[in-house]
Amino acid sequence: MRDISQTVRKEETSQRIFDFAIAWDWEYDQDFVSQIHDYCLQRGLKPYLIQQFNLNETLQLISEDKIKFKVYFDRVADTDFRFLELAQLLRKNGTFFINDPDKIKWIDDKVLIHMDLTFHKIPVPATFIYYPHDEEPVLISKIKQIGVPFVVKPAHGVETGGMGVLLNGYAVEDIYQWQRQYKDFIFLIQKQIIPRIMNERPAWFRVFYILEKIIACWWNPSTHIYEAVTKTDVETFNLKPLYTLAERIEELYKLGLFSTEIAVDETGDFVVVDYINDQCDMRKKSKFADGVCDEIIDLIVNRLVEKIQEEVIMRENNGNNLSKM
Repeated sequence: MRDISQTVRKEETSQRIFDFAIAWDWEYDQDFVSQIHDYCLQRGLKPYLIQQFNLNETLQLISEDKIKFKVYFDRVADTDFRFLELAQLLRKNGTFFINDPDKIKWIDDKVLIHMDLTFHKIPVPATFIYYPHDEEPVLISKIKQIGVPFVVKPAHGVETGGMGVLLNGYAVEDIYQWQRQYKDFIFLIQKQIIPRIMNERPAWFRVFYILEKIIACWWNPSTHIYEAVTKTDVETFNLKPLYTLAERIEELYKLGLFSTEIAVDETGDFVVVDYINDQCDMRKKSKFADGVCDEIIDLIVNRLVEKIQEEVIMRENNGNNLSKM
């Protein structure tokens, strides 16, 4: 994969305009980023890749008005303040963001998201908020209200891949044990959803939203194995609420790409169990047993590049003015 960004300084033009830029820093994103890069080239788009090694150079080129991006996709965890500086520069230049940093900066706060979803009547598990100063009688009372087993989740993500979450909690001591491990954290204590079984599979789903397109997957919470949801599945098991709930979440947060976890409990109710993730794991199943189905990654990449091209054409027709992709 040839990164055109590496040759920018060799050009003598006053400003180079790239259709699309993507920032990434996770080694397992290599295939995903490469596929996006290749799809862009196939459609005649000019992509630009940003990593740690060329970040400072990119910041300088932008500040000197030597390069400009029409669309920007941030795949970087918020571990380097320089990427925040990059986003601020791009905003001033009128770049379109796939996921606007101003909209995702509080997505990580599960307490706020829980309150927001509850206010908008999106079904979520019965939950109470645990604070480090809560006393045992209060906790016992709250546990009785939500029932057992329960799940303990930090309000802010401390680890990835579902780590940092306690399953099958039954007593106050389970909460204290978790609190000792993650001191001073605020937790969500949630009723653990037991999924209905559909054709020998737990009715637990990962649902991806990608720029007005929704793609649902079966996702086994025990094995983390993905399977594509088919049209027949939707009809047979009445899974249309998966798509409706994803649409409602998008209406609230206006992100271009995110995933959410939704389960169907034993009574047949659809419940949003893991609210919203803007940094979706895009490893492919052909390489990783717990990866996303290859054909679904292909759909996501194709949709992303298709909409990037639409944005580029729209900007050209509008004199590079902002659109509402």
